[in-house]
Amino acid sequence: MALARTRGEIGSGRTLLIPLESRLARAFTLALTLGLAAWLATVIVRPAVAAYLASQARSVTDLERALAWDPNNPALHLRLARVAERVPGPHKARAHFEAARRLRPTDAYPWLGLALLAERSGDLAGARRAFDSALSLDPHNVHIRWEAALAAFRQRERERALEHFRYVLAVDPEQRDAAFQLARLLLKPGEDPGVLLPREADGLTNVLLTAVRNEDPALAKAAWIRRAALEPRLGKEVGRRYLDFLLEAGDGATARAVWPLLVPADGQAGGNAVWNGGFETERLLGWGLDWRVGRVWGVDVALDRFVAARGSRSLRLTFNSFPTLDFSGVTQLVAVEPGRTYELRALAKATEFTTQSGLKLQVVRPGARGQLLAETDAIRGTTPGWVSLETRVNVPAGVTLVLLRVRREPAREPEGNLGGKVWLDEVRLQ
Repeated sequence: MALARTRGEIGSGRTLLIPLESRLARAFTLALTLGLAAWLATVIVRPAVAAYLASQARSVTDLERALAWDPNNPALHLRLARVAERVPGPHKARAHFEAARRLRPTDAYPWLGLALLAERSGDLAGARRAFDSALSLDPHNVHIRWEAALAAFRQRERERALEHFRYVLAVDPEQRDAAFQLARLLLKPGEDPGVLLPREADGLTNVLLTAVRNEDPALAKAAWIRRAALEPRLGKEVGRRYLDFLLEAGDGATARAVWPLLVPADGQAGGNAVWNGGFETERLLGWGLDWRVGRVWGVDVALDRFVAARGSRSLRLTFNSFPTLDFSGVTQLVAVEPGRTYELRALAKATEFTTQSGLKLQVVRPGARGQLLAETDAIRGTTPGWVSLETRVNVPAGVTLVLLRVRREPAREPEGNLGGKVWLDEVRLQ
């Protein structure tokens, strides 16, 4: 009987233990659920609410309400700091910049904000340290570089400002012109603009384009010289823009040095200032220092691969026009030495080119006025073969670029329509 009671008591005890285990399980589940809910609120819900409130924020108070939902959000601290710089003031802005810096130690922008605050408050040494910290975290951030350059410019720290402006010049197309203008103000009278130049190829290309756009020949030349010595080779489009700039400025000497780097050397003849004077290339480029052919009604201009005084080609002009034809549609810009006397020679041939006003070569100064420096006799009618056209050209002092052109002036007296052909070959200026 005692054994039975014991077993019964044990049995009744087990009966009491079952509800207790169930209650513990339910309590654990409830705690787990509450913990998960709290985690979800912290990780998902509260940041989501903060993001929504921030997107609707229009004031410091609105942003502070958003930050209360997600106080460890460095982006919100940074945004609030920028707004607080104006209202309520620098003290609150500095506190939020510091909070953003602590929460995200690798972000350079809190340091940038602290640098600008320090500069405004007159703490120039603190501003320099903060700028250095920002750039140590993000040395290639052009926005921070630009702000650092402006700060150094305002503080008259010439070398520091030039260092940052040089970087902006090299990498930022949008700020390049502004950086260029400010950096030029820092140069001393007569100082070599090459101090603005970066060392890498891309940066030099950017500075070259900026100098061309701002019509600064000294800086453009310095950038070109350094860039031409680096690999990869400068693209033809950039080189052409620089060459066009030189020709527009009348700088024949530099243009002559640049031109062979952009085109094959097969148009160069020793001692001859005229490029491709024998017309031996496959085609006329129409730009730079090669021949340019303008379309004129009644005159067809082409390379002739069957008729030549020397070599295998010549330039053929076929006429079918009125006697009033005023033609100067074949030209070449020629780099020359100032103050030097040249001999202009060419071989020409004509067939049935009957007119009182024939075809001749002229040398003029480029520009609207086109001052005539020299011209050959004119060729007309039908020649027995190749004849020589010659004249002497005196280049004025200070002139390094002239325009060589094929010219036919309108007939002074009535005559019939123009017909026939004229060939030119072996044009030389030396």
